[in-house]
Amino acid sequence: MVEVKLIANLNFIKLLKNIIIFLTYFFSIFQSVAADGNDLVDIYLKALTNDALLASMKFENQATQELISQGRSLFLPSISATLGYDQNNNERKILTTAISSNVLLSGNKADYRSYDYGITIKQPLFNYGAFQQYKQILSQTSLSEKKLIQAQQDLMYRVSLVYFETLMARDQIGLLDAQKKAINGQLLESKALYNAGLISITDVKEAETKSSMIDAQSIAAKQKFKIKNYQIESLTGELPKKIKGINSAISFVEIEDILENWIGLARENNLELKIKQDEIKIAGSEINLRQSDHYPTIDAIASRSRNWDKGGYPYGTIQNEGARSFSDILGVQINIPIFQGGFTSSRVREAQQLKLKTIKDAEYLQRQVELKVRENYLNLQANFAEIEAYQQALISAKLQLEATQLAFKEGLRNSVEVLVAQQVLFNAQRDLLKSRYNYLMNIINLKLSVGILAFDDLKEINQYLSYK
Repeated sequence: MVEVKLIANLNFIKLLKNIIIFLTYFFSIFQSVAADGNDLVDIYLKALTNDALLASMKFENQATQELISQGRSLFLPSISATLGYDQNNNERKILTTAISSNVLLSGNKADYRSYDYGITIKQPLFNYGAFQQYKQILSQTSLSEKKLIQAQQDLMYRVSLVYFETLMARDQIGLLDAQKKAINGQLLESKALYNAGLISITDVKEAETKSSMIDAQSIAAKQKFKIKNYQIESLTGELPKKIKGINSAISFVEIEDILENWIGLARENNLELKIKQDEIKIAGSEINLRQSDHYPTIDAIASRSRNWDKGGYPYGTIQNEGARSFSDILGVQINIPIFQGGFTSSRVREAQQLKLKTIKDAEYLQRQVELKVRENYLNLQANFAEIEAYQQALISAKLQLEATQLAFKEGLRNSVEVLVAQQVLFNAQRDLLKSRYNYLMNIINLKLSVGILAFDDLKEINQYLSYK
């Protein structure tokens, strides 16, 4: 009984060691892969901190937030102070004997100093224009917030687009390399048959020509792949390492929501429409703001001023401590605009016409948004059907190539027909990959046009990707 327990413990310890070794190996592989490559989410997170367009919009939004403090200041008191000092040195010519006979005024020179200071406090009591301006500022800050969210969604779109374009460029290189290998195999086989006198030199030349054409296409494909990597660098600030491609084992699911549901979501959530609605509010506030020029303003005023002359009466012969004056004011000031030559009324009519223009722009934009949603929805459905069709086409192309190669070996087909069958196969592979990328991209396009594109959508799409 003791031996059985001992053996069981040894087996358990051995199993535990194997599990630890496996986990250590798994995490080491995972860390090495993660260190050597990137996926869609990684690229986006790097772009968040490096994209210049998004950073510009963030600074604009922060600047717009300062308008709220500026708007509040319109209702708060304003305080101003003055302080003055003058050195007076005057001279005059006396023309009348009456002045010359006065002891205090008979002098013809004055040299003295004067001082003054004052403080004024002004508190708005009624200012309809300030109230409308504050409402306009609130709409402007709301518009700025929506533009910032729009910039973030636009970054998701740009990152996704360049990511899938990079994958397509990389896949194109792989397909051309595979096609080159197949053509070279066909070329060797054609040369062997030609040397045996079974086929003509034309079959050999056709394979050589096709091989040269693939070389030229490979150069262009590699150049495009480099350009796409540099585009990612412009978003993230660094060249990408190996990036994930689509996992061929994952199947795509057709969307089940009806089109009208997506259009309804777009009417409620599309950021362009929301921005245009804020622009309509701003235009309405602008009308009220310009109409306020017809209304009076009421302010409470409190002021105190002091001034004095140091050196006595000017031009007099009697010198003393000088003259002083004091002033204290407390009251209400009413400013009533009466007539400005029709300027205010004209500006109001101008603002009314501009608001009508903004409303019509919003109507046109809503139709365009609905059209865009329909296009993206139908494109997504078409992509799903294309994937199934290209998958079947790929199976048929493989069978056709195998049959053509067999017939070529038996002398029933020539080299040109084999090359054509190879081209059909690689075209089917390319079209299937492209349709898969288009499907994922159109999911992003649809949610972007609706206005609900979020980081979670990128994480969901990221599940379709894996390292090759």
